[in-house]
Amino acid sequence: MTGPPIVTIDGPAGAGKSTLGRALAVRLALPLVDTGLFYRALTVAAAEAGIGVGDAQRATALAQRATVTIGMEPLDPREGGWARVDGRDVTDRLREPALAGLLAFVAQVPGVRAAILEPQRRLAAAGAVVLGRDTGTVVFPSAACKLYLDASPAARAARRRRQLLRSGAVVSDATLAQEVGGRDRQDQGRAVAPLRVPPDAVVIDTEAHGADEVLEIAVGVCRARGLAVAGRP
Repeated sequence: MTGPPIVTIDGPAGAGKSTLGRALAVRLALPLVDTGLFYRALTVAAAEAGIGVGDAQRATALAQRATVTIGMEPLDPREGGWARVDGRDVTDRLREPALAGLLAFVAQVPGVRAAILEPQRRLAAAGAVVLGRDTGTVVFPSAACKLYLDASPAARAARRRRQLLRSGAVVSDATLAQEVGGRDRQDQGRAVAPLRVPPDAVVIDTEAHGADEVLEIAVGVCRARGLAVAGRP
């Protein structure tokens, strides 16, 4: 293996990326980076600035001038990680159901994606387990190991419902439709960095395997790609 030890985990909403990412980061002794936190943080900032769906110019300008910092420690009890925009903590609003539509829009603006590409890459410059929707295709196309997680829409919606409930959000069928199916359709159809399986990724069906099985499959792939894997904790 050449280059930093980077593992990318892509897939649609509710596929289990965070669950696998946390466990795999521990096994590989690597930092954990969730690229989606950049978009969620910018969405909060956009909402507070009165930037609505369709205003790509202002969304791009915001992404270009804002300083976004994120963190997602594998053993941190705050499951979704944290984020700050220009030093201000926006963690509590990252997964507000009411922002789902704006998030889907912000994430597909080409200027926004271009503005945060290098900040995302800097976080994994020395190696990391990286979660997202274009990490293996755009952010780290030369990653040592690429994984893609998937499951049926019903299974993914059920997982997302549990995640939202744990965060204290009020979960409706409309919210789930936007959080899962709606955003996936937009991400798969966007012109820039669409959600797709990287050509050299290993696809794992997280509905057919339990979390422990998914982890062991991923560890096996990483080992085969030349990454050093610690023993079972």
